[in-house]
Amino acid sequence: MPSASDLDYEHPVGLSSKQVESIAIIGGGASAAIILDTLLKEPDSNIKQITIYERQDKLGGVWYFNPETIETPNHIIKSGNINFENDPQLPNPFEGNLDKDENELNLPRINQERFLQTPSYYGIKTNIIEKMMTYSDNKNWGIDGDDEDRKYVVGTVVQKYIDSYIDKNLNDPRVKLHLNSTVEDVERIDRHDEVEIPYKFRLTIREELPNSEKDRWYRKNFDSVIVASGHYHVPFIPHVPGLKQLQETYPKVVQHAKFYRSSESYKDKTAIVVGSRASGSDLTKFIAREPGTKVYQSIRNYERTKVLSSRTNVETKPEITSIVLLDESEPYKIKVLFEDGSIVYDPDHIVYCTGYLFSYPFLNRLFNNKITHEGQTVSNLYQHTFLINEPLITIIGVPIDGISFRVFEYQAILLSRYITGKINLPSRKEQTEWVNKRYEEKSNTRLYHTIGVVDALPFAQTLIRLGQVSAKTKVGREFPILTEEEVLIYREAGEKLRKFWDER
Repeated sequence: MPSASDLDYEHPVGLSSKQVESIAIIGGGASAAIILDTLLKEPDSNIKQITIYERQDKLGGVWYFNPETIETPNHIIKSGNINFENDPQLPNPFEGNLDKDENELNLPRINQERFLQTPSYYGIKTNIIEKMMTYSDNKNWGIDGDDEDRKYVVGTVVQKYIDSYIDKNLNDPRVKLHLNSTVEDVERIDRHDEVEIPYKFRLTIREELPNSEKDRWYRKNFDSVIVASGHYHVPFIPHVPGLKQLQETYPKVVQHAKFYRSSESYKDKTAIVVGSRASGSDLTKFIAREPGTKVYQSIRNYERTKVLSSRTNVETKPEITSIVLLDESEPYKIKVLFEDGSIVYDPDHIVYCTGYLFSYPFLNRLFNNKITHEGQTVSNLYQHTFLINEPLITIIGVPIDGISFRVFEYQAILLSRYITGKINLPSRKEQTEWVNKRYEEKSNTRLYHTIGVVDALPFAQTLIRLGQVSAKTKVGREFPILTEEEVLIYREAGEKLRKFWDER
């Protein structure tokens, strides 16, 4: 059976209009909402079934707030770990039995950490203005209040917006939604009809059964898979000399922002918050409001910034260089050293707001553990959307720092036209050249998938160009117009918000 890697390297990559009848969407957040709606609006489509698999019990993705407080699993997310170490793929109970008729198993509940909890916390707010973050056909969060009230809203508002956007399409007979359902494996299987790519995919799904200590495992076949699972699941804690030993000896001291829920437990405590982006700024602000707290905020750009907060109980520090555990003869047990030579002794908590790793464990076996570069970037992903060597698996929602939902919308429109055979992509050779150039410019860092203010308009224009069709071709959703003036409004609003963070 030919594989994706056997496909022609020099010619455009496309699908026939009859290639895709069934699609699995992995994830039930913002990117899943817009790709579902866009696919359903696409005319002259051969799509007969779209199934969403969401592992939470509610829709909303990262904006769904899990109120339960759990401790950071320091025995797993150790200092410097990459995604395969933190989030390994589960064994497939059907492996070796693919030709047998048994397609369902009830097995004991797994005990491996799967990072099911979302990173939402009490008080989290959007940091992109309403009309730029929402989808172009519904630019209102759906709450009362004036423009200023709706500009930045709490996370529960966003969760409800996503939920309603998906819910409006659930009456379509082509759509199925499965909550509490995690896709654990994706395999290629033969198909026997006359299509250009002679395989489809068999998904292995694990469903958490209510009021039971067992999980239901089953398999389902699809022509195409759209990964819309986001990238805020698997926490990253950077390598710092001595940090791993601290995690092993005093595991309650080291925390990751993903597991922060509220600031109440920090009363009368000393905390070091590592990071100055949205979560680092928020957590510094919230913790510092508690009586009796002392907060040290460790940031990378210390020499340029030095002072971030006007609060007297917040002190800005440069990066941590090492952590030393002291013996019993010393008056202290923990010594944290910073780049400027300063020291903090015995912090009650060190909270790492240092981001997340890209992790798609359900694709690990299919891609021989090469689906990402150590969790920092997604491998061979053209325009942050198309897997070069697998034309029937696409990923939506990867771009970081972009105009959020609006970026997902551009991806969704391009994806829908591609999946329904209305457009071709450049040759795999051209796609590879784009990826290589991007790595040369950005390297294997967060910057690779970052679509900020500067890149927002060019990225949108590129996707529009790739999605152009002939005048005779009927399409569904049109690409929204993104103007330089709108980007300027977005930029100015962001600068005001950063100023607010700095004066918190």
